[in-house]
Amino acid sequence: MSSLERFGGDRELRVGNAERASLTELLRSAVDQGYIDLEEYEKRVDLLMAAKTVGETEVVLQDLPSYQRVLQAQADAHVPEKLHTPEWIKWLWAGVTIPIGIVTGVWGFVYFLSGSHQYFWPLWVVIPLGVVASVLTVAERTIIRPSEERKRLERLRRKRNQN
Repeated sequence: MSSLERFGGDRELRVGNAERASLTELLRSAVDQGYIDLEEYEKRVDLLMAAKTVGETEVVLQDLPSYQRVLQAQADAHVPEKLHTPEWIKWLWAGVTIPIGIVTGVWGFVYFLSGSHQYFWPLWVVIPLGVVASVLTVAERTIIRPSEERKRLERLRRKRNQN
């Protein structure tokens, strides 16, 4: 069915012998699975061979489960998978929050035990670690992620062109 994928959703585009042969295979599998009998198969093949556009072939095949699976696979192929946050960013932020939590906890412990105003010295840990983690996260979102997205779309385009 890969020969019909290039038509996308345009029902007015013409089909050729290669597409008709692929669709005939779908009809043959419908007979093998018991969805249609041989008499109906012959009628549908005649209609399919007479079809000139994608829309005319859909009329012949639309009630077959195998054709619906092909349509679903096409729809799934056109929905690009979303890029998720890389593991290293998650580990970076986990690694940053541990020392920040420790020094803030120590400061809080000393503050409540002494009962007097204490200088918030954990800033000397929070600010540098926060800045480094933020810069790396922004770099991943603005530089690395778009580059990976372009590579992924190029792989998908090459894969579609191979079919």
